[in-house]
This record gives sequence, C-alpha cells and structure tokens, in this order.
Amino acid sequence: MARNYVLLDKEAHKKVKIKQDPNLAHAKGSHLVGVSIREFARASSAVPLVFIKDDSANRYHCAGVYGLTEGVNLYYSDEGWQSHFAPLNLQRYPFDVRPNGEQLSIFIDQDSDRVNEEEGVALFNEDGSVSQYMDSRQKMLADLVNSENITQDFIKKATELDLIEEIKLGVRYASGEQRQLVGLYGISEEKLLKLEDEEVVKLHRNGYLGAMYAMLSSMGQLNRLVQLSQKSAQPIVGIQILPKEQPQADAAKEAAKAN
Repeated sequence: MARNYVLLDKEAHKKVKIKQDPNLAHAKGSHLVGVSIREFARASSAVPLVFIKDDSANRYHCAGVYGLTEGVNLYYSDEGWQSHFAPLNLQRYPFDVRPNGEQLSIFIDQDSDRVNEEEGVALFNEDGSVSQYMDSRQKMLADLVNSENITQDFIKKATELDLIEEIKLGVRYASGEQRQLVGLYGISEEKLLKLEDEEVVKLHRNGYLGAMYAMLSSMGQLNRLVQLSQKSAQPIVGIQILPKEQPQADAAKEAAKAN
C-alpha cells in the first residue's frame, strides 16, 4: 500500500484519532523490516537478523527477515502477529520521523485506514495539549531515532573491521522449486574470531560484540520461516545457508588436498 506521509500539525490534526491494530496489518507486505541494535537481544530469538545494502547511499542497514518473497510477511496472520517480538519500525506506524528543513519532525500517513476522526485514540486533548497516547508515540519515535544512530555506528565499526560478508540462502519449496536468495549480509564469524584481543575488548565494551553474536545466533530462526510458510501459498521444505565461494587459489589448494 502506498504511503502518504504529511507533517503532523497540531491544528490540522486536532480531531484525528488512531485505530489500534494488534495484528500489525500494515506489515502484511513487508518481508524486510528495520531492526535496531537495541532490539537485537529480543529480536534474535524471533527472526533472522541481517544487513541490507543500500547501494544508492553506499551503506548498510540492519533488518529482520520476515519473509523470503517480496510483499509477503510470513509473521502476519489474521489470527494475530506470529511472534513475541515486533520491532519499533512496525510499532511506530502510522507515524514516522523525517527531515523537515534542518530538523527532524513527526509525520503521519494520512491515507492509512487507521487514521480517522471517529474511532480510536485521540492525538490531542480538547485543550490542544498532546494526549497521553501521542506522548508515548513521541517518546517511541525519539528512541527509534537514537537507536538508529547507534545502529549506524555499529555498522560503521563492523565495516571498518571487514566483518560483513554476503549470505546466500538455498530455499527448497514443497512444490519442488529451488531458489537461491542473494543480497543479504551478515557477520563473518571466521573473521571475528581472528580479531586481536584488544579489538575484541573494545567491541565488548561498546556493546557491539554481543550484537554481532546475536546476529549470528539469529540465523537459527530460518527454521521459524519454514514453519510459518506452511500456511502460505508457497510452503518451504528447507532453508540452507550456502557455503561461501572460495577464491580460485584457495579452491585449487582444496582440490589438491582432495586428490
């Protein structure tokens, strides 16, 4: 669904109410959802965590893999959200924080079916002050912005240490079809283990080491995608992390050993 975000205005939106959405229906078509480093501890036990490369900005973002097909979120169900965890990037909707001149401001998707003037929780009180609900949303959005800044620092450090590597997934469907998914990135455990002790201590003190291992352990949640896919139009039989392609010189050495 197309979004139509406009600047939240105290006067223009004084009568606006927000209908609650416990099933997170707006996430139905989101197969990749941004997750911040502060959420990794909980997220790693719910969803695979990866890096997504933004070629236009030449940087990475952290995301949870909620589906293997664009436009399909396997964690969404009419019966309810199929996880104990939902990232702030989903919970914030229909709000967002965006540049407004030289500052960041709160925007609202005015075309969302949750935004209306008849049903739900009010954004503003009758005297024009911010409602308790809107106050909680403002705090959430501020936390999200702060968390994203910390996450980008984490990604910058992982990039500097050359710890980010591509992950290729082999997917087998019940129909017999097999696909290879590319464009996902993760932490190289091999390179992480080769770091000097001094660097490892720095990562630990910054909270980055725990985050890196959270990403590594989260790949076990690929099995969760298999389970959730059983009720979808494309049931999955299995998902495998494919072996890394070896440089030609290394491959030749391995072949020589085998002979």
